[in-house]
Amino acid sequence: MTEAKTYAWIFLAASAGASTRAVVFREIEAVADGINHAVPTHKEMSASIRWAESKGLIQKVGKQIRLTDEGRAFAAQFAEKSESAMKSWDHITAAFERMGADNAIDLDCRTMEASQENK
Repeated sequence: MTEAKTYAWIFLAASAGASTRAVVFREIEAVADGINHAVPTHKEMSASIRWAESKGLIQKVGKQIRLTDEGRAFAAQFAEKSESAMKSWDHITAAFERMGADNAIDLDCRTMEASQENK
């Protein structure tokens, strides 16, 4: 999965709950699993949260995540356009690509984490 697609996946999952209240990683992981039928790795979560935070879309407060006003407005525009979570994911991926996330190279975070654990 590419960087842009991974970041969009985690942002979409975060936006499902964090738009009205702060959520913890575990809640985002559960929604992400529902979207993609895969539990995101720690690296996927951390990198995605850092990237979205650097773009002003989310705010990390301790161990909790909350969408900023800008993040809520950003998420809302895709929720209004899309008939499904998958279409929202595609639209957010394209928007993140325009914002500088790489959407050309596939990332394999699970393989990278496994190789780092074996060192």
